[in-house]
Amino acid sequence: MSIATNKAIVRRYFEQVLNEQRYDLIDEFLVENIELHGSGLAPGLEVVKQWLATFAAAFPDGYTTIEDMVAEEDKVVVRTIFNGTHKADMQGIPGTGRTVSMTGITIFRLDNGRITEGWLLNDNLSMMQQLGLMPASQKN
Repeated sequence: MSIATNKAIVRRYFEQVLNEQRYDLIDEFLVENIELHGSGLAPGLEVVKQWLATFAAAFPDGYTTIEDMVAEEDKVVVRTIFNGTHKADMQGIPGTGRTVSMTGITIFRLDNGRITEGWLLNDNLSMMQQLGLMPASQKN
């Protein structure tokens, strides 16, 4: 696949699967043995589907904006901002009603038009601070 095609696939994945919550399309974008390094998830499509559904339930108005996208060969890198309101349980944390904004960077590897791996780096500390679960950093 061309670099432009890989970028379009990743953009559609964010728009259709993550933002529109069209989980019926997920098989079109991810391979069966997908690995999302840095997510804490075991490899596998069903695990990712379950996690996405849980996250969407916790942040039903969640929306991810792609701020930057860079690609080379079989990899596409995105810098994102997620915004959403924590309405329901997430990993044992009851909904707080608080709105969060979290930045992230993900490197995707694609093969034959599908995402095979991802390396995720999200600002989870900032999200936990915004949810009131950890004290905010103090600058000296």
